[in-house]
Amino acid sequence: MQMNQRPLADRVEVGLPNLAAFVARIIGKFPTSIRRRVLQSAFDRARDAFNRGDLEVVFALFAPDVEYGPPPPLHEGGPPKGRAAVFEFWNGVFERYDENAIENLSIDEVSSGSFVRRARLVHRSVMIDESLEYTVIQTTNLEGGRVIRQVNVLDAPKASET
Repeated sequence: MQMNQRPLADRVEVGLPNLAAFVARIIGKFPTSIRRRVLQSAFDRARDAFNRGDLEVVFALFAPDVEYGPPPPLHEGGPPKGRAAVFEFWNGVFERYDENAIENLSIDEVSSGSFVRRARLVHRSVMIDESLEYTVIQTTNLEGGRVIRQVNVLDAPKASET
C-alpha cells in the first residue's frame, strides 16, 4: 500500500515510529478515560490496517526483539523471534489465504502498558478451498511506547450450563 493512501496516524507510525512511540508513552500518563478512548482508536486502526492487508502498519510499533506467540490455529512449533520474523509469519499467512479479517470483540487495559483484546479472525482461501475462523485472547505488553510482547491464545467456548 502506498504511504499517502494510509490514514495520517498510520503514516506517522510507519514513517516516524520513534515519534509514535514517544506519543504512546505520553498518552500512558493521561487519565484512564482518555487512555481508554486512545486505546480503542489504536486497536481499531490496527484492525483496519490488518483488514486491508497493510501489515507494515499493524507491526510498526513492535520492538525489534518482540516476544510473539501467534494464534495457535496458524502456527505450530516455536514462536517467531523478533519483529522481522513476526512480519514474515503474517506475510506467509496473507500469501496462503485470499481473505484475512479481524474483528475486535473487546479491549481492556489490565495494567499500565498491558492490554487484553478478544478478537475474532477469519482466513479464507479460494485456491485451496480452505476456511479458518477462531477467536483469540491476545495479551499485549508495551515498554517505551513499543510492543515488547504479544501472545495469542484460543478463546475456549464457554460450556453451556445444563
